[in-house]
Amino acid sequence: MTQKITKYKFFVIGVGGTGSLLARDLPKLLLNTPHKMILLDGDVVELKNIERQGYQAQDIGDNKALSLSRKINSLYPIECEFDDKYCTYESLLSLIKNDRTYVPVIIGCVDNDSTRTILEDVFKRLDNVVYIDSANSDYEGNIYITTKNNGIQKSKFRSQCYQLDLDKHPLEKSCQEQAADGNVQFLVTNAKMAVSILEHCNALLSKELKEGVQVVNRFETVFYN
Repeated sequence: MTQKITKYKFFVIGVGGTGSLLARDLPKLLLNTPHKMILLDGDVVELKNIERQGYQAQDIGDNKALSLSRKINSLYPIECEFDDKYCTYESLLSLIKNDRTYVPVIIGCVDNDSTRTILEDVFKRLDNVVYIDSANSDYEGNIYITTKNNGIQKSKFRSQCYQLDLDKHPLEKSCQEQAADGNVQFLVTNAKMAVSILEHCNALLSKELKEGVQVVNRFETVFYN
């Protein structure tokens, strides 16, 4: 009897410092597989992004998700979709339900807890889902890995461990506030976070994923179940 292959669709939410570096390498894991990926971000590439994100000067002025997906589709024989709007509960749930034959892998690479709350709320609505939530400061970060299989959740997500901030969703920020969100995170930290997320994605595809929390400190990594 042929074993049914689980098909995953990777939703990379936020393709800034960590997300753009993850999106650059994730396609290599998906080569010659039935899996897909989609990038979601409403941001536009700016000059300040070139220093620590996966963009070049020719991308300035383009939407980040569009720019990266265009490159990925030209470099690799995989299907990389994009959504050039900021993630909302309704938009993400709709995108997931439009591809019901795939198990969604929600990868949060966002810098605000308002969007994290949206991702957790979408997780709660689904019976089968993987949620990888990344957050970092200049020199350290952590990743929460939570799964749900046939409605049974394994491990806690972020808000079940501490209270999230009541900050603004990107759609609620003024142009001045968005412009003030400058080059906050350290390039090396973003790269370490991206590689750590990529490792969890690889573990998922090889059926070795561990739920829990990974703490990424400067010069060290600690994993908690």
